[in-house]
Amino acid sequence: MRTSLWSELGAPADRRGWTIERIVRAVGGTVALASLVLAAYVDLRWLWLGAFVGVNLIQSAYTGWCLMSNRSRSRGGAHNAPH
Repeated sequence: MRTSLWSELGAPADRRGWTIERIVRAVGGTVALASLVLAAYVDLRWLWLGAFVGVNLIQSAYTGWCLMSNRSRSRGGAHNAPH
């Protein structure tokens, strides 16, 4: 039985299928897009923030270590394995 969208949105992140990897990607993408908007309207130096996020995502792909996922796990965030 499929639950309604509203009850699914009210469920905890790990029950909605939000794994740590998805959370990291969503936050990384949001910060990268925000840096583009800030660079366009405020100052071009905001592009350094997007570059920093990109480098950290590449580093995480190679090493398997990510500070944000470690902090999420230690704070009781979403689980690693999808449900």
